Amino acid sequence: MGKTCLKDIIKVAKELKVDYLKNIEKEENKELYISTDSREDFNNDKIFLAIKGEKFNGNDFALDCYNKGCRYFILSENVKMPEDAKVFYYYDTIIFFIKLAREYRRRFDIPIIAITGSCGKTTTKELTALFLSTKYKVLKTEGNLNNEIGVPKTIFNLDKTFQIAIIEAGMNHKNELLRISEAIESDLILINNIEEVHLSNLGSIKNIALAKSELFNNAKKNAIAIINKNSNQVETLIKEAKKKNLNIIEIDIKDIIKIDNQTFEYKGIIFKHNLIGDFNLNNILSALKIAEIYNTDLKECSKILINYKSPKNRMQIININECIIINDCYNSNPSALKNMINYLSKRKENKKIAVIGDMLEIEPKSEFYHREIGDLINSLNNINVVIACGNYSKYIYNGANTKLNILNNAINQNEIFIYHRLLYIKKSFESLNIVLTIHSNIDYKREYYNKLIDKFKELDDDKFNDLKIQDKILEDLGIEEIDFQKLDNLLQFDDNISTSDVIKLLKSKKDVIESMQLSPFTKRNIKKL
Repeated sequence: MGKTCLKDIIKVAKELKVDYLKNIEKEENKELYISTDSREDFNNDKIFLAIKGEKFNGNDFALDCYNKGCRYFILSENVKMPEDAKVFYYYDTIIFFIKLAREYRRRFDIPIIAITGSCGKTTTKELTALFLSTKYKVLKTEGNLNNEIGVPKTIFNLDKTFQIAIIEAGMNHKNELLRISEAIESDLILINNIEEVHLSNLGSIKNIALAKSELFNNAKKNAIAIINKNSNQVETLIKEAKKKNLNIIEIDIKDIIKIDNQTFEYKGIIFKHNLIGDFNLNNILSALKIAEIYNTDLKECSKILINYKSPKNRMQIININECIIINDCYNSNPSALKNMINYLSKRKENKKIAVIGDMLEIEPKSEFYHREIGDLINSLNNINVVIACGNYSKYIYNGANTKLNILNNAINQNEIFIYHRLLYIKKSFESLNIVLTIHSNIDYKREYYNKLIDKFKELDDDKFNDLKIQDKILEDLGIEEIDFQKLDNLLQFDDNISTSDVIKLLKSKKDVIESMQLSPFTKRNIKKL
C-alpha cells in the first residue's frame, strides 16, 4: 500500500476527537506505510493499524509489531505499550482507515469510478477496466477487496502513474456503502442492478436499493450516476441520486442488438465476446457506457472484448475429460442462480448436471427461493441430474423431478461425497457429452468445489473399484443429522486421497465414528473394514 503521513493521521485524529501525544506533531511530515497484517516485517517507517474481526483481533499483536521495530500504532483497545510507542486510540479503526484513505485519495486529481449492484459487480468492473485500458492506465479493485477494509487498501495502491481508478464496492448491511463512499469520493457511480440479496440483513428489496444508493454520498461535484433502467427499484435509485444532485444517466438493454449468443451490435459497431448467458449483456453495456463517458474509442473496445475471460469462480468454463464445467461458485443468490439454470438448460449437450449449494442471507424467504429453484428445474425438464448440497437442498429436491435423481439426501457439502456421485453419473451416462454447472455461495466451502473440479480430471475406471460400499458409507455419513464439521474432521480430505486412503481413515477414526449417529449399514461395513 502507499504511504500516509503523520499530518493526515493527526488531521483524522482531530476530526474523530482522538487523544494523542502532542509532541508527535513535530514529526507531521513523516511518511509511513500502513500495515494491517502483524505478520509483516516492521520498522520505523510503518504504522500498524489493528483491525478487530470475528476471528481475530489485531490489537492482540500490537506488541509483536513493536518488538519487530514498529513505533506507530492505530489501536481500538487500550493495549499497554512501551513509552516510546506513538499510539492513536479509537474505538473503530476501520473508520480511521477509511478517513485516511480519503485523505490519500485527495492527493490524486484523477476520476474514480465506483461500481456496485446485487449481481455482476466483478464482471462489470473487469470489463470496465478492460475497455478503459485501451486509453488510460487503470487502477482497479483486485480479487474481493470490495468491503470497508478492501476499498481503503485499493485506494492506497494509487500512485502518480495511474490516470483513472475503478473501485468495486460491496455490502451486506445498512451504512456500509455510506462509510465506503467517504474513502472513494466518486466521480461516477454505477448501480448495475438491484435483486433480493442480503434480505436477512436488510428486510426488503427497497431497503436493498436504499443501501446500494448510499454510494451516492460523498461524490464529487457534477458526479454522474449510471442506473440500469431494466433493474428493480429504478425509481428509488433515481430519487436518491437526485437528492445528491448527481447527473443521472439511464442505460437500457434495448440499446444492444443481439445477433447471436456471442455477437451483438452497439452504436453501429459489431462486438464479439466469450461470456455466457444473455444476462452478461447488461454487464457489457454498463462497462461500454462508462467507456463512452471517458471518451474511449468503442472500436478499440470491440477489438479487445473478444480476449476477455471470466475470473475464477465466476461463470468460468473449464473443459475436462469430455465434460464442460461451468464454475460459478461465488456469492449465489436467486437471480444469479436462475440465470445459470436457464443458461444450462439452453445448452446443446446431451446430459446436464447442476451442482447447487445453499443461497445465503435471504432469510426469511430461504425456503421459498430454494423451492423456486426446484420448480424452475422441473419446468425446464431437460436437466438430468441435480446435486443439491446444504441445509436447504431438500426444498430444491421437492421441486426438481429430474430424470436421473441419484441424490435424495445430499445434505453436506463435502467434496468426497459429491465426487463419488459424479463417478456414478459418469458410469450411468453412455455418452460423455456432459455439461456440469457448479453454483455455491459459502466462502469457507468454496475450496471444496475447486477440489471437486480437480478430482473430476482424475476420473477413470480404476477408481470405480470398491466404490459401491464406500459410496454407501459416505452417503450414510451425509444424512442430515451429521454436521459438516464432524464429517470434515472425520475424512480430513487432501489432494492425494484415494479410496483406500478413505478406508484407512475410517478405520483410524474409530472413536469419532462410534460417537456419531450412524446407520446399522455403515456400522457393519466399518467393522468389516
